[in-house]
Amino acid sequence: MSILKPLNNAKSTLLSAKQSILQEWVNDESCAEILQRHEIEPEVFISQYADNVFDYFMGVVSGITVLGECPVIAELIEYLKHKELRADELFILCTHFKHSMLNATYRLGINDQSIFVAVSYLFNQNFSSVLKLYTDTIYQKEQEAINASKAKEYFLSNMSHEIRTPLNAILGFVSLLRDETTNPRYQQYLDIISNSGENLLHIINDILDFSKLRSGEFTVDPQPFNIHDEISHTMELFVPGANSKNITLTSFIDPSIPYEIVADALRIKQIVGNFLSNAIKFSHHGGAIHVEARFDNGFLFLSVRDEGVGIAQPDQERIFDAFSQAQEGNLKIHEGTGLGLSICKQLAVHMGGVIELESTLGEGSMFTLKIPVVVNDECASIKFDATMFEGIRFGLLAYNPAESYKLESLRRYWEYFGLDIHTIHDVEEPCDLLIFLESSMNESVRKTIIERQIPSIAILDFLDERYDAICTIVPLTFPIYCTKLQSALCDVLGANATQRATPIGGNKSKGGFAGKVLVAEDNLANQELIKIILERYGLRYTIASNGIEAVNAFLSDTFDMIFMDEQMPKMDGNEATASILAYEKERSRVHTPIIALTANVIKGARERAMQNGYDAFLGKPIMLKEIESIFERYLEPVVLSEMKITQAIESSWKNIDMSHLKSALMLEEEQIEYLLGIYYQKMDHSLHDLLKAIHLQDFNAIRFIAHAIKGSSANFRFDELSRLAYVIEESAAEEDCHFDFTEAYEVLAREFRKRFE
Repeated sequence: MSILKPLNNAKSTLLSAKQSILQEWVNDESCAEILQRHEIEPEVFISQYADNVFDYFMGVVSGITVLGECPVIAELIEYLKHKELRADELFILCTHFKHSMLNATYRLGINDQSIFVAVSYLFNQNFSSVLKLYTDTIYQKEQEAINASKAKEYFLSNMSHEIRTPLNAILGFVSLLRDETTNPRYQQYLDIISNSGENLLHIINDILDFSKLRSGEFTVDPQPFNIHDEISHTMELFVPGANSKNITLTSFIDPSIPYEIVADALRIKQIVGNFLSNAIKFSHHGGAIHVEARFDNGFLFLSVRDEGVGIAQPDQERIFDAFSQAQEGNLKIHEGTGLGLSICKQLAVHMGGVIELESTLGEGSMFTLKIPVVVNDECASIKFDATMFEGIRFGLLAYNPAESYKLESLRRYWEYFGLDIHTIHDVEEPCDLLIFLESSMNESVRKTIIERQIPSIAILDFLDERYDAICTIVPLTFPIYCTKLQSALCDVLGANATQRATPIGGNKSKGGFAGKVLVAEDNLANQELIKIILERYGLRYTIASNGIEAVNAFLSDTFDMIFMDEQMPKMDGNEATASILAYEKERSRVHTPIIALTANVIKGARERAMQNGYDAFLGKPIMLKEIESIFERYLEPVVLSEMKITQAIESSWKNIDMSHLKSALMLEEEQIEYLLGIYYQKMDHSLHDLLKAIHLQDFNAIRFIAHAIKGSSANFRFDELSRLAYVIEESAAEEDCHFDFTEAYEVLAREFRKRFE
């Protein structure tokens, strides 16, 4: 090439100066800094790369090598891509090699215009090829990283499900064994297995949540719920753990918080539960933990404060990172995934909120969840009816001042409701109801209270049996909240504690909805339950027993809403939904909301339902509050006249807790009796069909029948039956030949007969 001819004529001179050119190149301040940053020794760089790059250029000048295809540069870029080489750094390396060559021509006295042009052309042309190679390599690296990340998240998600499936079976059968075993030693062994399994399940759920958050599969599901009940129930789950370390768990759930708010209750409880778990873990033996909930200007605040080891300032940001735990001093631990707080932070962000941390090393920590919520102002909160205690004088027996922290929240409740509480120093002082702190109680005073049968409430750190046989003393254990306080007061005074939140404006009428609903559900008991619920709200309906009937009904009539069971014979809910959506699109019809009904609430069914075109998701067991929120979202509200209250009847099913079912289903006893009769007949046939399918090893039939049993049993809160059916369903789905389906059937049938014998 003519442009390179001057360089070819000077080739021998440049070759003799090779080492000085290379040394000048790597000694340049900018180049030396880049090599140091990427931990490359200059001598190694010269021997493995620079020397060969120089030879390559001389080969181009001689016409031996093709310009732009430097294999050594390719090797260098491939090597440096794992060291995060930036484009500007590559430019500096190439430019300074050019400068070193030009400087050498001046030193050697061979520089002129033609030499300068030749060197510039040589390097500029080569750099274009190098830059393209760099871009392709970095793109390849990014794609490899993306694919690796996807593979990791896929692995985590699937691994979590694969492990959790047999673990659920283990926990289910351990629970049955615990009920049937009377040997104390075996009970202890089973308790250990159960606790260990629950811990493992918690870790697996952490991994699954983390992978969903990282992969973008996680969704927030706002639903109406009662924060007073949800937080109090969450706290109760941690009472055994607190008791094991003699920790006092106090709380104050502001009674002014609206009775019904809309947010993702499951994720809120998950975050608060993580706060409580950490607080117990890092608290000293005999310490205290305080939980508080308040509502202000559209935001819900939930805080958990402990007096434990605290968190050093350098750790306070890092503990929210994945797989990180506090490392300083006594904070270093060797259990857990290190994902808990990271997941909590991401959950809070997904719900539009934040997590705030206040902590001092050696003094304790306070974690606060702050999230925006929507409130239902049409529902008044009557969590504590103070009117029933008007005129009653409460006497609080003097206690050890060092234990005053135990009563701080209780005093706030008393002050809020205006109860007449005054401190007394002797049980002889007049009062209608005595309240005393058990941990500050004198034995002789306790004896006097018992002997004189003074109506009393004993505030206990932990529940025990000391007052079980004394009808005048009612124990009240931590954590204390409105419903627990009112129940204790009513118990000792003999009052009726049953109170419900009622819509503002009285109870002469009740809320209903206008419209017609298509219900696609193959289970007869579930059909009847949904019928009763729809009738209760004044709604008209059409029932379809499979997907084909549902599609045909939709084509021949007009509906305001569709409830679609996912698993049905002939055509399942997903296929039926796809057909309805296609028909709407083809005819440009206004969309009819379709609500998924399924008992598969564990394995990400909600996310899949949304992907399959459903507008909302209802898990089984059917919850009246959830179904009512669906009506509120899609149907027009109307006012219905109050139905006549049905008188209590004598139940035909002596082993079934009817009061619990009335509370859970919010139906009259006569309606529940009717539904139980249908459920009994359906179960009788289902068990017969299930045993037949097991003998035939028809895994598909086993799975389908077990799924139906699981859903209908869950509706009646028969948790053991539902869990056993789930175990059978999952094993059939896996076609697990090693699973003893016959034995599982026997246990399931026995559990059923226990309730209906």
